[in-house]
Amino acid sequence: MEKLDVVAKKREEKGKEKAKKARKMGMIPAVIYGKGVNPIHLYIDFKEYTSKLRRSDIRSSIISLDVEGKKYNALLKEVQYHPVTYEPLHIDFHAIRMDEPVEVTVPVKLIGEAIGVKKGGVLEFETRELDIKSLPDNIPEAIEVDISALEIGYFVKVKDITPPEGVEILEDPETVIALVVAERVEEEVAEEEVVAEEAEPEVISKKKEEEAEEGAKEEETKGE
Repeated sequence: MEKLDVVAKKREEKGKEKAKKARKMGMIPAVIYGKGVNPIHLYIDFKEYTSKLRRSDIRSSIISLDVEGKKYNALLKEVQYHPVTYEPLHIDFHAIRMDEPVEVTVPVKLIGEAIGVKKGGVLEFETRELDIKSLPDNIPEAIEVDISALEIGYFVKVKDITPPEGVEILEDPETVIALVVAERVEEEVAEEEVVAEEAEPEVISKKKEEEAEEGAKEEETKGE
């Protein structure tokens, strides 16, 4: 598993106004906490954030946090964003020990092309991330799932996966990862036919009403 080196500064001043001023200067307030670590308030340079921490796989990456010369191994726990501008407002790091298991979320990577897809079926990728537990050094970049043997109507579940050695998958074993379904063209055509059948009696009914009205008018004319 990749380890990211991130530099941080200690933050002595606290409060909303101080944090707001720091953000204007390109610094993001942060904190690191965890087992055996008293909370340390920090600043992360915005450029450091954009180049190293704004990544899709960041939740499963080990971060070596350098706080003024002292290093901590950590996971990125949470990033709070502004609801309108989506700028980062605060970052939480969770300190970890390399000899103790951690729980993280990793992506699922599908391997191969399903037989059912080759026969005209459609692949549906239901579960794209999995919660796992392992030692930090054993965290995989992704959980690979081979879908080559999937026929139309078949699926692969969590219980069908063999995780890497030392990795425990925490999800419900019955969770569906991917499945192949029949192409839905026939269903769409059938729905269109039903709609057409439902609309036809209405047209006929309107025509009959119009004919009846014309007949009534003719009778009235004859009477006159």
